[in-house]
Amino acid sequence: MDTIKNKEVQKMDTVKKNNGTAEFYGGAFGPWIPVIIMIAGMIVGTIIGGGGMTRFAIITFIALIVGFLLAKDKKAFGEISFAGLKNPMLSILIVAFLMAGVMGQLLRQSGLINALIYVMGELNMSIAFLPFVAFIICAIISTSCGTSSGSVTAVAPLMIPLAAELGCNVGLVCGAIIAGAIFGDNLAPISDTTIGSALTQEAEVTAVVRTRLPYSLIAGGLSAVLFIIFGLRMDSGATIQIGAEVANMKSLAMLILPILMIVLMKLGLDLVGTLIICNLVGSILVLILGCIPLGTLLDNEGPIGAGLTGMMGMLLYILLLFQILEILNASGAFDRLMNALLKLCKTARSGEFAGMLMTAVTTAAAGGSSPAIIFCGPLVRKVAKSFNIEKTRGANILDGTACGISGILPYGSCMLLCLNFSQGVVPEDFSFIDVVPYSFHSMFLLVLFFFSILTGIGRRFDEKTK
Repeated sequence: MDTIKNKEVQKMDTVKKNNGTAEFYGGAFGPWIPVIIMIAGMIVGTIIGGGGMTRFAIITFIALIVGFLLAKDKKAFGEISFAGLKNPMLSILIVAFLMAGVMGQLLRQSGLINALIYVMGELNMSIAFLPFVAFIICAIISTSCGTSSGSVTAVAPLMIPLAAELGCNVGLVCGAIIAGAIFGDNLAPISDTTIGSALTQEAEVTAVVRTRLPYSLIAGGLSAVLFIIFGLRMDSGATIQIGAEVANMKSLAMLILPILMIVLMKLGLDLVGTLIICNLVGSILVLILGCIPLGTLLDNEGPIGAGLTGMMGMLLYILLLFQILEILNASGAFDRLMNALLKLCKTARSGEFAGMLMTAVTTAAAGGSSPAIIFCGPLVRKVAKSFNIEKTRGANILDGTACGISGILPYGSCMLLCLNFSQGVVPEDFSFIDVVPYSFHSMFLLVLFFFSILTGIGRRFDEKTK
């Protein structure tokens, strides 16, 4: 037993020793090579028709092998990989995605989609407004709950199959869902990105939300207009038509699940706990309503089995991704990049651009807004203090950039969820390339903050830091 304990202690010492000092062939550029290969491979693979979570996992696996080959100390590389798998955020994502998969299948297999189509047909609603409706609903949920992933989980299982059934542009609807999710994630006072950006900049959350509101409303308003315009351009003008006999109207009661999500998260319950309760309530509901028999519910192809197995490709990808990201941490690649950027700052404008660039690069590398904000927050605050830039200004640039980048990433959580919920209802060559052009809100956030930094509009200085 003592021998085993000594070996474990030695392994922990190795991880600590390698933290920030692990060496790779290729010098300072070496640790970035696996990340570049991963991103380039995903883009190329998608262009040639090889998208999908399993393909993403294969490409990331290849990138991880490249990282191993580039590592000078092959024994230490194993401990670096293990350190990536020990990231607390990874375990949260795994459980959340599994629960989201089950909820998505419960909504889909209950017959809710056909019931919604029937209702929309009775209202004589034009298909052209489906993207706009998806954006508004997701924006309301995300602003109420403060979570982009939870909003996509609540809306995508309903809207994506609905769009496919009605012949609407699924990529446009996915873009609308992501745009609405990012809207609330960026603005909501209870959002983890809002709280993280405020706290790391030593600012009050209420002040941050108040000063951020103009940017969010402009980006959201322009996005809403574009979703209407593109919806009208891509629609034949037909209204939704469906026979009443194919719709089980009892399944409309399943709409209680998205509403329950909003209520629970407003009460302070986290995403995982919320999804567990929603899945439990959903399972009971489909049995009581007779939408899904007990045998089907527990079958391999039922909502629980299909929901869990349907997320396997994504989970494999995420497991590999966190190992890739740990290479950047262990090698000190992140720190070197940030220090180099800080040396280039000469004015308030250059300081803000440096903060925006640092956040954009970190978000792209981390695949999400929250870890990037937590990582870059202290660095952005350091730059802001050196130029007496007001606290909320730094928080808004930090959050707006992180949310903007995460909404257009091919491997961002919102994009991955939409791609997963679209499987089986769209052609196999459907990929993020079909969605990214319509992630309007993220694009507008990036453009607005870039223009604000360039012109100085909205820049205020904190005299107390002088």
